[in-house]
Amino acid sequence: MSAKKPQKQRTTASVKPPAVAHPIPEATLDKRLFYVLISIAGILFMNTLTHGFVLDDIAVIEQNRFVQEGFSGIPKIMTTFYWEGYWNSNAGLYRPLSLISFAIEWGISPNNPFIHHFFNVAFYALSIGLLYKLLQRMFPAFSPWIPFGITLLFAVHPIHTEVVANIKSRDEILCFLFFVLTFNYILKHGLSTAKHFLIAGILFLLCLLSKEAGILFLPIMGTYFLLFRKTGWLKTLRLFIPLIAVAVVWLAWHQYIIRSSEFERITYTYLDNSVVGCTSTASQLATGLSILGHYAGKSVAPVNLSYDYSYNQIPCASFGSPMTLFAILLLVACGYFIYRNGKKYPEIAFGLLFFLISISLVTNIFTLIGATMGDRLLYTPVLGICIVVVTGLYSLLKQTAIRTYAHGALYGVLFVGLLFSVASFKRNRDWASNETLFTADVEHAPNSARVHFNYGTILMAQLPENPEDQRPFLPEVISHFERALQIDSMDLGSHTNLGVCYYRTGEYAKSIEHTRKALISNPKDTAILANLADAYFKNNQPDSAIRYYELVVKSSGATARHYNYMGTAFFNQKAYEKAIASFRKGLERFGKDNQELLMNLGNAYGASGNFTEARNTFLHLTELNPNNKQALQMLAMSYQSLGDIPNAQKYADLANGKKP
Repeated sequence: MSAKKPQKQRTTASVKPPAVAHPIPEATLDKRLFYVLISIAGILFMNTLTHGFVLDDIAVIEQNRFVQEGFSGIPKIMTTFYWEGYWNSNAGLYRPLSLISFAIEWGISPNNPFIHHFFNVAFYALSIGLLYKLLQRMFPAFSPWIPFGITLLFAVHPIHTEVVANIKSRDEILCFLFFVLTFNYILKHGLSTAKHFLIAGILFLLCLLSKEAGILFLPIMGTYFLLFRKTGWLKTLRLFIPLIAVAVVWLAWHQYIIRSSEFERITYTYLDNSVVGCTSTASQLATGLSILGHYAGKSVAPVNLSYDYSYNQIPCASFGSPMTLFAILLLVACGYFIYRNGKKYPEIAFGLLFFLISISLVTNIFTLIGATMGDRLLYTPVLGICIVVVTGLYSLLKQTAIRTYAHGALYGVLFVGLLFSVASFKRNRDWASNETLFTADVEHAPNSARVHFNYGTILMAQLPENPEDQRPFLPEVISHFERALQIDSMDLGSHTNLGVCYYRTGEYAKSIEHTRKALISNPKDTAILANLADAYFKNNQPDSAIRYYELVVKSSGATARHYNYMGTAFFNQKAYEKAIASFRKGLERFGKDNQELLMNLGNAYGASGNFTEARNTFLHLTELNPNNKQALQMLAMSYQSLGDIPNAQKYADLANGKKP
C-alpha cells in the first residue's frame, strides 16, 4: 500500500505578514477603506444626478398613476403586478419595493428626476460599503486588501451604469443591497434564535420584494457554507429552512397577485426576446449558451454596452457557433476547476459558482424571459467575476496575507479600477436622456432593429419645423428606418415612419407602400389611416384617398384637415355635392369659423352653380378676416355670377387694395 504524499499548504492569514516600518492599525485601515469605497461609488456616479427620465423610467415613474399618487398609492402598488400603474402588460412580475420608494420620493418632490437619481446613487454607494463589510466576514483569513479590491472592481465596473443611471433599475440595487444585509447578518448572528430568524427573514423578504431573482441568493449562500464552513448538504439545508419558509410565503403571495389580476399574462414574441424566434429547441438552447458567452465576455471586457440587444443583435445560434462553443468550453473549464481545485481555492470556486448561479435565469437556457440580453441583468453576477479575478491575482502572487498597501496585486487592481472608472464615467453621460442614449448605442448594437428605429425616431424629432427645411436631413433618417427593416422586415414602427418620411420627400408611391404595411396589424389606427389617405391624395389617387378618409372621419381622432382633404378629393372628381357635404360636416364638428373649410366650401358652392350660398359663405369669411384677398376675389366673382355688378366691382377693388 502506497503512502499518501503530503499536501502543499496555501499561504493564509495565519502566516506572519511582511514587516513594515509604520503599519496602519487594522481597525483604522478597515474604516478608511470602507469610506473610500463609498466615496468612490458616490463620486463616480454623481454625474447622473442631473439626468432626466430615460426609457422605462416613464413607465414606472413619470407616467405611473400609482407612483404619482405618492404615499396614497402604496396600497395599490402592494396589490398589483409591476406594470399595472402604467399599462396592462401582465408579464408575471411583482416588484413593489422599488415602486414604493418612487412613490415616496414623488410625494416629497413630484416629477423631479433629481430626487430619484440621488437615491439611486445613495443606495448604490451604501450597498458598496456594506459589500466590503460582507466580504471581510466571508474571507476572514485574507488581507483586507482582497475584500477592498473585489469591492472596488465591482463598484466601478462599467456594466453598472445602466442600473445606477436608469432609475427604473433600482430593483437591481435594492435586491442586491438586501441580499448583502441578509447574508452579513447570517454570518454574524446565524439563524439559531427567533430574533435572528425574524431579522434575517425580514431582510430576505425585502430582497425578494425588490426582484424575483433574489431567490437565487439562497443557493449562493448555501454554496458558501458548503465550501467554507464545511457544513454538509443536510446541515446547510436545515440552517436555511427559515429563509426557505420566507421564500415559500413570498412565492405564494407573488403568484396570488399575478393570477388574481384581471389582465391575462402576456406571451413573449421575438420582438421581446429574439430567442423565441429560433426555429427549434436545440437552437434556443445553443443561443442561450451563446448569451452566456456574451455575458462572460462583458464581465471581463465591458465594451460596446447597449441599452438593447433585441432582434437581431444576438442571432439564433447552433452548437457549432463560435460563441456557443466558447460558452461550452467555459462551463467545462469552470466545472473542471471546481472539481480539481475547489478545496484548495474555495474562494475562486465560490466566485465561479456565484456567477453561474446568479446568471442562470437570465441566459434563456433554462427558461425564456422577457429580454434577449441586458447589461442590467449582469449587475449582480459580475461580483462573482470580481471575486475570481482579485482572489486569483492575490493567490498567484502569493500576497493573500499582505497588510501593506505597497504590493503588486493591489497595483494591478487599481490599474483595472482606473480603466473601469473612466469607462463608467463616460458611459454615464450616454444615459442623460433618450436622445443621448439612442445616439450613442446605434454604434454599439448595429444589428438591433429596435436601436435603429429608436435612433431614427430621435432624428425625426430633431427635424426643423418647416417641411422644406427638412429635406436635407431626411435621407439619414430614412437610412436608419430602412436598416431596421433590413433586420426585421415586420418592424411596423419603421414602416409607419418611413411612410411619413417619404411623404415629406414627395415620394408618395413609397409612402403608400410602407404605410399600407404598417396598417396590416393596426387596421383601426386613425393616424396610420390618415397618413395613407394623405399619401393617396398627394399621389393623385382620389378614390383611394376618399375610401380611407371616410374611415378616418368616423373616428374620434379625426381633425378638420381630414374633412378638408376628403372634400377636396371629391371636388377634384367634380363630385361637388359630396365635397359640400364633407366641408359642412367639418364645420359642424370643428366650428363654423374654420377659414380653410369655409374657403373650400365657398368654392364648392360656386363650382356647383349655387352662387347664393357661395356669396354667403365668402361674406362670412370676409367678416372673420377682412384682409383675406382670396375670399374678396371669390366674393366679387360670386356677385358677378349673380348679376350684382356694383358689389362685384366693390369687392374686386378691395381685393386689389383699393378703397371703395
